[in-house]
Amino acid sequence: MLVTPEIDRQNRRFSLAASAGVAALGAAAGWLYPPLWFGLALAPVTYWFLRRRCLRRRAAARRPFPPEWRDVLERRVRFYSALDDTQQERFRQMVSVFLDEVRVTGVRTDVDDTIRVLVAAGAIIPIFGFHDWEYHRLGEVLIYPGAFDQEYQTERAADANILGLTGLGHLRGVVILSKQSLLAGFAETAGAENVGVHEFAHLVEQEEVDRGLPPEVPVEVVRQWVGYVARELAHPSNRGVGISDYAYTNEHEFFAVLSEYFFGSPEVLRAKAPALYDLLRKLFHQDPAALARHVPRARHRARPNGPCPCGSGKKFQDCCLHAPAKPARDSES
Repeated sequence: MLVTPEIDRQNRRFSLAASAGVAALGAAAGWLYPPLWFGLALAPVTYWFLRRRCLRRRAAARRPFPPEWRDVLERRVRFYSALDDTQQERFRQMVSVFLDEVRVTGVRTDVDDTIRVLVAAGAIIPIFGFHDWEYHRLGEVLIYPGAFDQEYQTERAADANILGLTGLGHLRGVVILSKQSLLAGFAETAGAENVGVHEFAHLVEQEEVDRGLPPEVPVEVVRQWVGYVARELAHPSNRGVGISDYAYTNEHEFFAVLSEYFFGSPEVLRAKAPALYDLLRKLFHQDPAALARHVPRARHRARPNGPCPCGSGKKFQDCCLHAPAKPARDSES
């Protein structure tokens, strides 16, 4: 997704070679039949066509990152908060490139910067460990106000039980997410469930089928995963570690649900199922449990209408909110 200096050099060399080839063909055709000399004009067009995406991504990554986007990442995305400064810069660049290329459209609901940045975060987290990776077919993410049914309707509450969907067939290249569930997945008290990570994990799986594995993932690790999933679906052994029953629907949902768990509650998964955690660590080329140690602890503040922390039983605003600060006691020997 990001254009590294190496990728830029490779793209430039390929574009120059291709445009030189077109120029040579144009010159040969013009020598044989002079009216075809106009074919030489196709050489710079070819160069621009092959360079345009690379140049656009470089420009998007270099663009100043909006402060409001950064605020969303810092307040809502724990994965981002655990990264060091260099990794955070890379994450922000990936957000910029993603939102420059993928439309985020609200369906019967408004989409603001918070939603757009959280969509990008859900897409980037599963692929952050890969050096050069992108969602080739993805063109648009649709945001529904809440859960929807098989006909993409939200009005029939009894049948509206779908929180996210990765498009297939005529919807290939489209991801649909519930706005309510997307926000819940990045809430301060969120657990393992994250509909954004879940649906983009499905896309990662599709990309591996269509385009092959990322260089960081050994084929042997994939073989181990396929064997593990087959055994687990046939004879579940890890239901007791908190994995949702929905994971056992099929091998695709198993991967998506475990991806949520891996990034949402990595320390719990590592403690309860270390072998499974290690396998996912190799698949994603990431170690989120190690990152989790660096997540800043949230500061919980008493609300004016909530109970007072002193234990008096009164509301905070009627008790200690306006009380003068007490002097600290000297330590006694």
